[in-house]
Amino acid sequence: MIKLPKRYEQIACPTSGGFSDVLCCMDNHLGRKVAIKFIQDEKEKKRLLDELRALLQMRSKHVVQVYDIVPGEHDSIGIVEEFVEGEDLWDSDFPCQSSEHYLKTLWQIAAGIADIHAAGVIHRDIKPNNMKLDAEGIVKIYDFGLAKDEGADAKTKGFKGTLGFAAPELFGDGTVAFTSAIDTYAFGATAIFLACKDLPPNLKKVPLQLVKGDVFSKFPITVPAELTSLLGECLAQEPSHRPWMAVVRDELARHLLRDRHQALAVYNGKPYVINAGNRSAGLDYPTVGKIEITYDGLKFLVAVATGEVYINNRPTNPGEEIPGSCVVALGGAHRGSSRAYITFDVSKPEVVL
Repeated sequence: MIKLPKRYEQIACPTSGGFSDVLCCMDNHLGRKVAIKFIQDEKEKKRLLDELRALLQMRSKHVVQVYDIVPGEHDSIGIVEEFVEGEDLWDSDFPCQSSEHYLKTLWQIAAGIADIHAAGVIHRDIKPNNMKLDAEGIVKIYDFGLAKDEGADAKTKGFKGTLGFAAPELFGDGTVAFTSAIDTYAFGATAIFLACKDLPPNLKKVPLQLVKGDVFSKFPITVPAELTSLLGECLAQEPSHRPWMAVVRDELARHLLRDRHQALAVYNGKPYVINAGNRSAGLDYPTVGKIEITYDGLKFLVAVATGEVYINNRPTNPGEEIPGSCVVALGGAHRGSSRAYITFDVSKPEVVL
């Protein structure tokens, strides 16, 4: 029987899973529920310490928070974590109810993984039953028992992970080095599961057989065509061919915010607003340069660039995306004070959950 500090009162029977027992308790000092995780096997204490080190680095809306550390039996420790009410994504039907629900769920997961990677940590066990959807519709990623700091020590001996969500490089013999790309692969597999409530049989085989073809365009729910290739790249065999999770997060956000962006271009003191209601603006410095900017619902693009047109002092070409905040110059540097300037800023709408 674990003796808890007086501030924590156990309010439910313990649950067991993986390598730990979890107590649901009330923090009587702060009046909130917490989850306290204790390792079942003392030999697995290192896993708990790995989770603790990882979580202490996390500051993310989509990753569980660590509040405290308490002593356990036989010199063990327990981690006091944010208690997340709600269901595992493994059991949740929310993501597959509509395309919007699906993309919002994927965006939250991608945002959480991107935050984990930004802290220099690899989760190593991304899967739907290590995520919960709370009462407010917020996805929380938890269970960092396999987590590793990224770098030279990111190695494992023997297979560690979950079949179906584990990247192909983790099935190697001997000591296997890995990168944050294993979480990207697991995200791709999770994206399939959330849409179909299962994984293709070839992902659950040993040796692993990769998904062939554009599986994301064949889902029972609609995924924008521009996203299917990006999601497919998450399952690439070569880790270096998988996208950064921050890129996936940002691209998902773009689609969720389709037609909600707005840009303001100011030229000769006159403002030009570009948005879903006014999709283009042409700005001209006669005999020197001309630029036309268009909005396709996702990005602001250079539709026309003739003469001397520079964005942040770099020559501009039609078709390129305009950065969120920049200066457009009409006229080359050789013109000195005779150049004309356009300031360009894009609003930062947020995904509403």
